[in-house]
Amino acid sequence: MGPGLRLRAGRRLALLSSGAAGLNADWLSYAEALDRILAAAVPLPAETVSTGDSLGRSVAVSVRAAATLPAWPNSAMDGFAVRSSDLDDAEDGAEDGGTLRLSVAGTSLPGTVPLEDVAPGSAVRVMTGGPVPAGFDTVIRVEHTDGGEADPGFVAIRRTDDRGRHVRPAGEDMTAGDKIVPAGTVVHSGSLPVLLAGGRKDVRVHRRPRTAVLSSGDELAGPERFHRVAQGRAVPDTNRDMIAAGVREAGGVPLDLGVASDDESAVAEKLAQAIDQKVDLLVTTGGASMGERDLFKQVLLSQGFRLDFWRARIRPGSPMSFGHLPRRRGDAGIPVFGLPGNPTSAFVTFHVFVAPYLRACLGSPRPKGAVVSAQTTDALSSPVGLTQFYRVRLEPGSGSNPSLRCSLTGPQGSGLVLPLRDADGLAVVPESARGVAPGQPVSVLALPGR
Repeated sequence: MGPGLRLRAGRRLALLSSGAAGLNADWLSYAEALDRILAAAVPLPAETVSTGDSLGRSVAVSVRAAATLPAWPNSAMDGFAVRSSDLDDAEDGAEDGGTLRLSVAGTSLPGTVPLEDVAPGSAVRVMTGGPVPAGFDTVIRVEHTDGGEADPGFVAIRRTDDRGRHVRPAGEDMTAGDKIVPAGTVVHSGSLPVLLAGGRKDVRVHRRPRTAVLSSGDELAGPERFHRVAQGRAVPDTNRDMIAAGVREAGGVPLDLGVASDDESAVAEKLAQAIDQKVDLLVTTGGASMGERDLFKQVLLSQGFRLDFWRARIRPGSPMSFGHLPRRRGDAGIPVFGLPGNPTSAFVTFHVFVAPYLRACLGSPRPKGAVVSAQTTDALSSPVGLTQFYRVRLEPGSGSNPSLRCSLTGPQGSGLVLPLRDADGLAVVPESARGVAPGQPVSVLALPGR
């Protein structure tokens, strides 16, 4: 523990309870709480990684194409490239069942340069992606010809439906110098091939936020002590791994600080670990309220913690808090999210507040996440003045009602974990509404990995 973080004798500890008890709840709206959190987020410094290792990272510097793709006009079909003007004779004789016989000047394959000086009245055998010579504007599908098999060196054109078709222009995908991956783009299975096609063997991405995860409570028991849970003498320790998984999904690197016991010195020691390991933020679960054993705020305040707000007008998870713990005198400090201990409350507050912060640290231009509209099959009630988040599954519509639908995953109690299993998203009932009736649209915050 750093010397600046050690609790100083009993006098300081004696002030903890009175300081924490004197806090007034801010009761911010969901929107205001999220805006305050995002205002505190700054994209982390960039680092260079190989393109193949950039999956899940956000691009820090816009990437421009190093080449024009495709480099040449090319064929969208296997067949024979021709000039459309050479098809006139075939079309003139179509009523008599005539065909057009053209000499074959050569073969064009993908990854080669186009043939030059092809004489008028000639065709070029071409494979899909093969370059088309200059002046050729048509590819006749092979099934509309005899395949060049009847008379070696020639091809018989039997149909001209393809006149003026199946030639893709040069630069259809990208042109050298084009901005192909803007800063802030997350590298995924769709953007990765764009980087590779643009000639990038490495890429500048934002550093992943190192996120310390800490729970508190003597009542928690992990798998090695699960017999106590089975005996009804302990509570499953689910939050740490759940939050760590969410950190990974959002692009961060979780650091497990374990469980702090219900003791001021133990909590202070864990906070010191977070500072010593130079984390970018700390997420705690449990100890978020003002109960006798809710020690996080008490110990944080003793360390110079600057509380930005405590409590938001949301359900579940209203006791959550956000602030900064100084590493040393005068610095900006480590952002600290205090989430409730109930699993569903911790889950919801992580996804609506912490995950957006992580995405903002990674430079995302859309840190708040994806929202879809769905018709609810259940009545979603909410007290006026609170934004309510329901765990819902999303299903496609059918028949005469093609709209996306959502339905509750089960009971919505904040202490339950089973309904989280099937949650594709969080249905959001705003504080201005009393609820949403079945069949009405509701906004759903999509959850990752579903």
